[in-house]
Amino acid sequence: MNVCLRVGLLASVAAGFLAADVTYNQTTKFIGGSLIEMTKKMASMPMLGRMGGMRQAFEDQHYDIYVKGNKEARIGSLSSTIYDLDAGTVTRIDNNRRTYSVMTFDEMREQMQRMQERMNQRQGGSGDLQFDVKSEKTGQTRTIDGQTATETQVTMTAKQASQSGQMVIKMDLWLVPTNSSMKEAVDSQRRLAEKLADAMGGFSPMMGAAGGGMAAALKESFKQDGYPAVTDVTISGVTAPAGPMGGGGNSDPNAPLMQTETTTGNFVSGAVDDSKFSIPAGYKEEKRRH
Repeated sequence: MNVCLRVGLLASVAAGFLAADVTYNQTTKFIGGSLIEMTKKMASMPMLGRMGGMRQAFEDQHYDIYVKGNKEARIGSLSSTIYDLDAGTVTRIDNNRRTYSVMTFDEMREQMQRMQERMNQRQGGSGDLQFDVKSEKTGQTRTIDGQTATETQVTMTAKQASQSGQMVIKMDLWLVPTNSSMKEAVDSQRRLAEKLADAMGGFSPMMGAAGGGMAAALKESFKQDGYPAVTDVTISGVTAPAGPMGGGGNSDPNAPLMQTETTTGNFVSGAVDDSKFSIPAGYKEEKRRH
């Protein structure tokens, strides 16, 4: 009986270490590309600029990220998102309007399928993208937050083309050695990415087929030896979803569609308060339209 008790206690302690709470932050900068330029032009139009927060869509995004078991909260100044894999829900919080909405992954899948079918009918192609992948360690190094980061360049070329072109994704990953906090964050990101990929099918209403490219890029980054402290991504070979809409959007598929830089750091292991996964006081639920 005592042996069983000791084994049980050891198992509980081990599980606690394996599923440690983690806090870190992440900033994504949208450097350029035809989609970003087009969106900025559309946002400057009186009617379109007031729709759906378009003006803020591709501004720099900074998030404090909290991981606790199968929950992850991405807390930003304008908006926040809470993912609960056990409950199967995504909660989106609008800090400007002081509102929130809740959607299950099944509901998200159904919504994305309907939107993707409508877009495919107009543009042709499919969101189910497969890529040929080429990875190369360049031997270059740089110092990031006191750590030596090594450079790996990954080029992903879509195996199939659509009417808007053949997508090419180039990633420049600056990798640092992983610690336990980073590994826990990666495991959380991997679980979440798999769930979102299933729910969204690689489709994004704003980015069109590029959403599938970003999902594939994230998946590929998980395979690298080290943690990507800085990730530069360039997507080309596909035109912006809205085409010439927005005052002469670039329709050249060889021009970059989107260029981003994401920095991730300040990993801290330690208990995360449950309040990070709660709706702020006074916020009202915004019911979704079916």
